[in-house]
Amino acid sequence: MKPYYEDDSVQLFHGRCEDILPGLSLTGSVHLLTDPPYFKVKDNDWDNQWSKSAEFLDWMGEWLDLAKPHLSPDASVWVFASPALTSAVESVVAQRFRVLNSVRWVKQGSMAHRASIDSVRSHISFWEGIVFAEQSDDEPETVAAPIGAYIRSERERSGVSRTVIQALFPSVNGNTTGALSNWEIGYNMPSREQYATLRESMGEGFLSRDYDELVAEYVALRREFEDQRRPFNLKDRKRLGDIWDFPSVPPYAGRHVCEKPVGLLTHMIETTTRPGDTIIDCFAGSGAVLDVARQLGRKAVGIEMDEHWCKQATKRLSQQTFDLEALGA
Repeated sequence: MKPYYEDDSVQLFHGRCEDILPGLSLTGSVHLLTDPPYFKVKDNDWDNQWSKSAEFLDWMGEWLDLAKPHLSPDASVWVFASPALTSAVESVVAQRFRVLNSVRWVKQGSMAHRASIDSVRSHISFWEGIVFAEQSDDEPETVAAPIGAYIRSERERSGVSRTVIQALFPSVNGNTTGALSNWEIGYNMPSREQYATLRESMGEGFLSRDYDELVAEYVALRREFEDQRRPFNLKDRKRLGDIWDFPSVPPYAGRHVCEKPVGLLTHMIETTTRPGDTIIDCFAGSGAVLDVARQLGRKAVGIEMDEHWCKQATKRLSQQTFDLEALGA
């Protein structure tokens, strides 16, 4: 497939994601961040392709199934959704990924003051949903599991009970601690002095491996663990919760009706991906995700079926001077 637009960091393909996804060839750490149609929220044809919500949700599952094989084991998955269908979209995502949060983006500057109280029959939602998930269905393996297994097997071989060894490492108040359990599971390493105490308690011929050798193995295991674990680098404590208040994109000539603000996308990308990672956006629109990803040192692959928006994204991505806040999303 030939990209509609391509540079050193971005590829943009013109077409339906159902047609483009099977032909992609991606390597490295690959994540998904995308803003699909919401189903009968906008007047545009692309948001009214389905007669029933069940048909829309079936389609969501189809393209997620096509995207999933491209994502790496450490992938973060972000899918925007309407207030009405956030729970249903979360269910579709949960059938394929491990859902972590259902974020509510409360848009600053909402038009609540314009709503007629006499005309409404229910509360108005001034937020959009963002389902946050990860690729792995399983918890990552304990950092130093092999070292923990070694310590446990040596203790069992020596015949010394857990109770005897636990008593050697009391808390400051003299109570029993979980230090031994943590070492045997592999959550952490004993200190040099603690390792010497363990060896002495088991007797001669046990825990014969050199401590510095074990530390070197632990460091290597830790590095491998961090490389494989899904990234989550939260820089702003204000965003610790799952309700966000980023302002909407202000009106400007050529603005996409569903554009997402740069601050919002920046937070999502910086928190859950690493520099050099690749982000797939199956509904690229005007190229907001692609542009922000590139400026943050990531790679990006976008798919957009409307050629008008492919042209707009190309104009945006062709710019050589970037200003995240000035560009909007």
